[in-house]
Amino acid sequence: MKKLIERNAKFIFFILPLSIFSLIGFIAFYFAIKFPENVPVYGWITIAIFAIIPLIIIYGFVFGFSISEKQQRQIEERQMKLLSDEQGITIEMPLFDKNCFISWQSIEAIIYYNYIISSDFTEYYEGYKLYLNTIPIYTKYEKQWWLNKLFPKDSQSKIIDIDNKTKHFCEIPKMVEKFLNSKVDIGFKDPMKGTLLSSQTYQSKNKITTIEKWKPSDIEDEQIVFDKFRRSLEEIKKSYC
Repeated sequence: MKKLIERNAKFIFFILPLSIFSLIGFIAFYFAIKFPENVPVYGWITIAIFAIIPLIIIYGFVFGFSISEKQQRQIEERQMKLLSDEQGITIEMPLFDKNCFISWQSIEAIIYYNYIISSDFTEYYEGYKLYLNTIPIYTKYEKQWWLNKLFPKDSQSKIIDIDNKTKHFCEIPKMVEKFLNSKVDIGFKDPMKGTLLSSQTYQSKNKITTIEKWKPSDIEDEQIVFDKFRRSLEEIKKSYC
């Protein structure tokens, strides 16, 4: 069930709720047309927001939006970023107006994961899960967006997920080796290259070209990066159930 939710997170947490909002908006629009005398001007505006805006956002999720260089810079500024020192790892979370601090002493295990959704081979997931013995320390920014003020409660989970969209994501193995004194040996794999179906080599003058056809892997690749107690993957996960 957990894997199903993770692999369909975009649909469950974004597209489905937005579709429901849009449906509510169109139902309200139907009744507004039927009884227009009962709908003030601000009512029509509210209905339009409920009906149209979610559809625009869904379109962006499915087909993507074209963005300017300025918008791209703003997106990068809101991107999560990793920092590390002798005390621990700090995850800057500007989108939520807060930082998450994880001390090295609190980290009991780190697991690397890498997989794709086998149904359409479009969603690619890569990251690290940090298993902790205590809840991280969250520090709020002095200036917060109003929406973040409405949801001030921080996660109480002892499992922290850091995906490959985080800045300095590739530095995690170096951080582990430097501050946890543990050699990191990960067999990084491309999930799009699961099984080699065919390979053909062509030679044209002095140029040699090899064309390979691969079947994507439908198996989730997980590898232990660090563990204090030399446990297996199953033992680590079981201890955090």
